Amino acid sequence: MATVSILIPAYKAQFLDRALISAQQQTFADIEILVGDDTPDAALEPFVRRFADPRIQYFHHGFQKGTRNSQALLQKASGKYIKWLYDDDVLMPTSVEVLVEALRAHPEAPMAFHGRVIIDENDAVTHVPPPLLKEGERGLIDRAFLVSEMVGKLNNFIGEPSNIMFDRERADVSSVFDYRSVKLDFLGDVAIYLNLSQHGPLVAVGGYWSAFRRHSGQSSASSSPNFSAGLYEWELMVRGEAAAGSLDAESLALAQQLLKQTYSNWASLPELSRLHANLDELTASPAEGLFTSPRFRADLESARTLVASRVAARRSRPAPAQRFCVVCDQTVTEWKPHPLAGQDRDFMQQVESVGSTLEKHLCPNCYCNDRDRHLWLYAAYSGIFENATEKRILHIAPEATLEPRIRALNPLEYIGGDLFPRSAEHRKIDVEALEFPDGYFDLIICNHVLEHVDDPSAALAEFNRCLKPEGHLIAQTPYSPVLKHTFELNRPVQPAFATRYFGQSDHVRLFGADIVDYFRAAGLHGDLYPHKAVLGEIDPDYVGCNGREPFFLFSKGQVPVFAG
Repeated sequence: MATVSILIPAYKAQFLDRALISAQQQTFADIEILVGDDTPDAALEPFVRRFADPRIQYFHHGFQKGTRNSQALLQKASGKYIKWLYDDDVLMPTSVEVLVEALRAHPEAPMAFHGRVIIDENDAVTHVPPPLLKEGERGLIDRAFLVSEMVGKLNNFIGEPSNIMFDRERADVSSVFDYRSVKLDFLGDVAIYLNLSQHGPLVAVGGYWSAFRRHSGQSSASSSPNFSAGLYEWELMVRGEAAAGSLDAESLALAQQLLKQTYSNWASLPELSRLHANLDELTASPAEGLFTSPRFRADLESARTLVASRVAARRSRPAPAQRFCVVCDQTVTEWKPHPLAGQDRDFMQQVESVGSTLEKHLCPNCYCNDRDRHLWLYAAYSGIFENATEKRILHIAPEATLEPRIRALNPLEYIGGDLFPRSAEHRKIDVEALEFPDGYFDLIICNHVLEHVDDPSAALAEFNRCLKPEGHLIAQTPYSPVLKHTFELNRPVQPAFATRYFGQSDHVRLFGADIVDYFRAAGLHGDLYPHKAVLGEIDPDYVGCNGREPFFLFSKGQVPVFAG
């Protein structure tokens, strides 16, 4: 039994790996990580199973409803403390630690929360809300303050569940997401805060220890079919708190004005019209009857019915087959084919050439190709980029879509270059005669280059010379596993010949089954590791790569751990 259960209700793969990694990296070690997959077909399972961490547990729920998914996880949790983490958010490494310390320091408090920043799809911080407290400070918030400042002002200043931790023994699992026995569709987080505050003050912790991601695909986006529930459920809470005597007349009048403005801003949503027309009731009728008002309850039921029908209609529409680009972290409906797709490639098919998959070539969003995606996956799952800040990296002919992602890892030194550099940032580099000292680089990436150079043996010898004793080389290249020997001519070839027999007009050879001999003759250790050996059950079609293309990973020292 762990002290803290980190619960990840998940529906999308797009940012799930980042959420999981942030959970794994918590400085508070006594945790369990429970992932609830709410997709109907368990689409997230292969992504979760790739994390070889005994603390991670996977559950397929398939409810397609966030609150049910969250409640199911809550029922499975064993920890004394519950820490939420939604699938597109991330935690700072000390998030769990500072919240556990706060709850232990204030045993009277059922819940603690900290601040968060807003990030975009690329993890860039787009907004830093004003702090409630300075970093390192703590403060107690009672229910009266919560009602006045949150419900009365329609302002969830605590933020999303990824910012909070609560004592499981102080929460009623069956109703913690409800408001006064009403099942909510949107503001379940606000309901949690109000419900827990009935058992004691909440602890506010200064500092920004998580990040909430805003992007077009999230359920809170205005394009979501149940977005309006996040508007009229505020009115439900305003009425409930006023009826209970928790919201004074002045606060109720302010809430009325804010609701009028909110409903006016979203007048295009038909379900809000009846509610908008009845807002005068908030100040014209006795407060004790506002929550049970027959007219409000009828208007609310009408709005919820319209929203439910819209949600059902979206679910019933056949969705286009979804793919996912691991380079730009976006969903893809269809990969763009290569111009050569469908053309006569009889010889390449006869020799079972392994290289690009022409039918699943480009991502329509970022225009990375299938080789870029496969390389990025291979590098990520092999752990080759771990401790990048301590590594010197040489990147030959750097891919335009991968270079910025590698630079973003802040390596100790990054050198990109080519025989004919395409930018001022790149150096002129001849791989057959490198101008670098012996044992200089921790990692050399030379993706789809060896099929172009005059003497690949000379290039590999140079790579070996420039690698540190435990350095690694990634060197993807097309080859044929059924050609006994590498196929090349002893004179220059015409583009048409090269296209037909080598796969591309500027290739000068097609490596055969002897390709590994080239690396070993240069003094390197390693092999061609199959897709499944490195990436497990990740579907090549889903990520748009050639499942037959292995990972060309070699080392000057120790053989990679997944060898054999």
